[in-house]
Amino acid sequence: MSEDRVPKTARNSDSIASDLRARIIRGDLRPGQRLVERDLAEWYAISRTPVREAIHLLNIEGLVVLRPNRGAEVASMTAETARDLFAVIAELESLAAREFATRISSARLREIEARHTRMQGHFERRELEPYFAINTAIHEFIIEECGNPILVDMITSLMVRVRVGRHLALMDDGRWSEAMDEHEQMIVALRRHDPAAVAAVWRKHLLNSGRAFAEQIARASPSPSAVRVEALENSSG
Repeated sequence: MSEDRVPKTARNSDSIASDLRARIIRGDLRPGQRLVERDLAEWYAISRTPVREAIHLLNIEGLVVLRPNRGAEVASMTAETARDLFAVIAELESLAAREFATRISSARLREIEARHTRMQGHFERRELEPYFAINTAIHEFIIEECGNPILVDMITSLMVRVRVGRHLALMDDGRWSEAMDEHEQMIVALRRHDPAAVAAVWRKHLLNSGRAFAEQIARASPSPSAVRVEALENSSG
């Protein structure tokens, strides 16, 4: 393992958690894979204490589970749980989208339109990771600007696990095209100042993501049993 492949910013528990979180969301670290403290400490060239703290943070978020006599592993999800998760987030985010559409200003509309245009460019070039980064920013923008702090807190508690599902769903090219079309429908409804239509599109968008996520889980093959340094190196390219 060469030093230039180690993330330079991963020097404390928060930055290690951020790096591992991104790898889980991208699917580099797969459900059921063990996170071995010793190997992670070697990879990040750091002591085991911040690694242990990072794993604890991911456990709180629901991305990692701690098994007695086994240690930490990337959390798995059944297809049924995936559908349940997205049924809940579809209702919550569609409510946020309705509130967002009700209070949106011309400046905020221009801002979300600009993000949508950049995302569309990445879609047309089939650039999944930059597409997904802007896609996530759009979802977060709608949530943050909905004007309901309690709703924001409820959605935030589920957001990381939902992000894993939205990313995996986009591995299906048909779903990716469908999702892009749903975002376009949402922009059109915002331009019409139609909160009910915005909420309906956003609810459909998330339910469809949940369906695709559940289908991907059902098709998934078994994961390797442990994450070693070599696995992290292979996901760094």
